[in-house]
Amino acid sequence: MQKRVFEIDIGSIRSETRTVQASLSSEHPVKRFDGFEVLSHRPGSVDLSRSPLPLLRAHDNTALPVGVVEGLTVEGGKLRGTIRLSANQDSLWTDIVDGIIRNLSIGYQITEKKKTKTGFIATRWMPYECSLVAAPADNSVGINRNLNNNFNNKGDRKMDKNDMLKSKKAAIEEMAELAKSGENAERMEELKGEIRSFDSRLEAFDMADSAKKDMKTFTPDIKKEDRLIEVVGGPATNRTWAGMFNQGRKLEVNEEELRAFRASMLEGTPSLGGFSIPEPLAAKWLDESLPDEIIRPRCQVWPMTSASLKVPAFDGNDQSAGTYFGGFSLEFLAEEAAGTPKTGKLRLIELSAKKAGLFVNASSEVIEDGLGFEGQLTMAIKKSLSLGMDFYLLRGLGAGQPLGVLNSPGVISVAKETGQSADSLCYENLTKLFSRMYSEGHQRAIFIANPSTIPQLLTLSQAVGTGGNTIPVMTKGVNGFEILGRPVVFSSNMPPLGDANDICYVDLSAYAMGLRRDLRIEKSIIPGWTTDVVSYRVLVRFDGCGTWSKVLTPRNGATQSWCVGLAERA
Repeated sequence: MQKRVFEIDIGSIRSETRTVQASLSSEHPVKRFDGFEVLSHRPGSVDLSRSPLPLLRAHDNTALPVGVVEGLTVEGGKLRGTIRLSANQDSLWTDIVDGIIRNLSIGYQITEKKKTKTGFIATRWMPYECSLVAAPADNSVGINRNLNNNFNNKGDRKMDKNDMLKSKKAAIEEMAELAKSGENAERMEELKGEIRSFDSRLEAFDMADSAKKDMKTFTPDIKKEDRLIEVVGGPATNRTWAGMFNQGRKLEVNEEELRAFRASMLEGTPSLGGFSIPEPLAAKWLDESLPDEIIRPRCQVWPMTSASLKVPAFDGNDQSAGTYFGGFSLEFLAEEAAGTPKTGKLRLIELSAKKAGLFVNASSEVIEDGLGFEGQLTMAIKKSLSLGMDFYLLRGLGAGQPLGVLNSPGVISVAKETGQSADSLCYENLTKLFSRMYSEGHQRAIFIANPSTIPQLLTLSQAVGTGGNTIPVMTKGVNGFEILGRPVVFSSNMPPLGDANDICYVDLSAYAMGLRRDLRIEKSIIPGWTTDVVSYRVLVRFDGCGTWSKVLTPRNGATQSWCVGLAERA
């Protein structure tokens, strides 16, 4: 269910019946993740079959309604109705009359829509409920608005925040004068009530203003060639769908939408040939594939709300002169001595969403007669998402696809040992991989290897003393296998034994991935028309690359990296 929020404009109110005329919706465009949404108010566009609408508090459908919205009509490009509050909601009615509660939100379901250059028009939609909320968006509608959006009387107007601050200040000054004289106690009490009322309204303004701001985003000012470059957002700490795209809140499940989607997998798709997968189902597919993946659970994951995203990174990998992050260095100061200002270097990494697809064919007999086809297709999609995303995030070449971990800048390749035989591993290989990881990376780094290395790793051992005792190099830890105290993960996406990078030691927190919100499935009979085969495809958009521009040159010792791989042993 979609929602629109708009500000209440309090005018004449019928207190004896607790009713007020209201404009519930308009054709004002609202920004959605896939473009601007416009609700059509042409004849026949608005389905009013659920009238009268329940009036709720903040879309809380677990509590009883606080009133109803009745007499719904569409006129002048707006949906209008009469709000009638319950007789047991005295405090709520007082807050509405005083202007403390100022905003309404309508919940609705779009059943038909038409694509436009900037988004889409909902050509058929149904309002479900109306709620009293905190944050305004569509200021062209509200309680007691007339057709031309002007005030009923020439002298009537809303008090904005500045007006309220001025009125509060005047009331405080008048109360101070009365306090000096000690006279007119009745007026003193009236002023106290006015000040309390202004405080409540100002608090409501502050709540509305704070609701407009995403407190989890940051916008650092980064100068590059004397131009200001803006970076918005940050990596997700919660990599689930709800954590990345819904601020951690549980996704609303529309059972009718899910049933229609599942039916379309067997019965057909809309005339346009494709549709967006319902968000709860897309979230389930991506979240359930998350534990089976290697890269996405451990790297920086940036939610992408547009086709590209700029990610900031420090450009300071040369520490040979004792400077860090491109210019910071520690200095000691004598008493009253002036310090030397330092400037770090920042660079921008641009992630551009690359479109990837999963393709599968199925015969009409399997679709129509096969038991559990939907479950089989869902399982195949989840597994393919897991393996496919991991492969390109590990080994992508960057041309029309992500730049994978093994091909990103700053990766170090450790040469094989002198005289080392082909397709083999030795203890010295692993210790040298370990030694070239940058110091801070050891607490997060893991070994990633192809399963073909398992026989070699299981037979590697290190002699202890002169008595012939040995200890295995790869041991079984609490959470799986470990080498030198760090976890080992096996993936068939890695090159086979003997090839370059068949085993690597990597800190995946230095790798950035961007993931778009939308997930699409499309079905067609055209490719297999002559063979009675139905073709399915799932489309997902993402990108990725390492955040380092080159290897790290420390003040002392050999170069270091966030990703260290073993060279070829042919």
